[in-house]
Amino acid sequence: MQKDKDNINIILKTLNERKKELDCIYRIDELLKDFNSDLESILKGICEFTPIGWRYSDICKVKVEVMNFVVESTEFKKTELKLNSDLIVDEEKLGEITLCYVKPVRAEKGVFLPEETRLFKTIVEKINQYLSFRKLKEIYADTIENKHKLNGGDRSFTDYLKNLKLSDEDIELVTKVEVDFKKGETVCKQGTFASFIMLVKSGMVKSFIENSHYKSHIFKFTGAFNIIGLSSLYGDSYYHFSCKALVNSKFYLVERTEFDKIIKRNPEFAIEIMKIYSNSLQTVYDKLGSIANKQAIGKACDSLLYLSQNVFNSNIIDTSITRRDIAEFSGLATENLVRILSELKRDNIISINNKTIEILNFDTLKMLSNIG
Repeated sequence: MQKDKDNINIILKTLNERKKELDCIYRIDELLKDFNSDLESILKGICEFTPIGWRYSDICKVKVEVMNFVVESTEFKKTELKLNSDLIVDEEKLGEITLCYVKPVRAEKGVFLPEETRLFKTIVEKINQYLSFRKLKEIYADTIENKHKLNGGDRSFTDYLKNLKLSDEDIELVTKVEVDFKKGETVCKQGTFASFIMLVKSGMVKSFIENSHYKSHIFKFTGAFNIIGLSSLYGDSYYHFSCKALVNSKFYLVERTEFDKIIKRNPEFAIEIMKIYSNSLQTVYDKLGSIANKQAIGKACDSLLYLSQNVFNSNIIDTSITRRDIAEFSGLATENLVRILSELKRDNIISINNKTIEILNFDTLKMLSNIG
């Protein structure tokens, strides 16, 4: 009879432990559904709810370190009676979590039950998944912001044209013909007759020179509120480069003769066009100097800085520009470019998440560019 009572007590005690573990994991699950609260609040919740699942909850304390945040339970102290794990996202350590008993415990079955060890691993996995999703969400938000900037931000294209000193009549004239190009479509082809000057309303294109061996070299990326084809306006009337849309893009096409008439009757507009043309040439000169005089690391760093500061206006370079595009722009083989990016990631100068590049240390990148 006494043996039966003892067995029942053991079963009840075991069930109670499982109930505590379930209560712990349910609370952690509910907490980690929240992606709107600040990260520090989430980490405080983890420190509060995690001890619930352990046998000696009153002396179980937790410390979580993630990036710049360090949060711990009241009266936490590190002891030998601990469970510890790194917090890892995309093979990158973002922090660690430590669970300790801050006072001695009876350890006839070991300090931590096998179920508690499994519970700890489960919690670590859930935190890793949460941090990964949160990071992806931030990248997605930055990517959307980048695309907003590529499409001109909050400015209208009419405002852009007015800033170029165009009259309402001329604006109506240059926006008469609008065309769409899908991602990957050729906007203009090297060697063909240049009938139009193209005004980029939204999207992004790459400009490149092709040779007889079907190889190409990208010399410029052009986003919204820009003009393509100015070199053909008073030249030999042919495109000396090709352009391809990197994302779905919209253009206004203006006949060269009409564009020439606007320039001749509007000196202020002519000055603005000269500024655009001069800046475009300066970009090409800078790129030629980089390719001719710098080593591979300097070329790659130059390209990352250019894309960040001149194309995306952000520390995020999204997937609309591929590794091959960056390699061609840098005058490097794709394999070399990928190797250099891996080295920059290893040194925490950049971060790479789902092929999106985030610049973490501009100063070091600029230094490598200068000495490269």
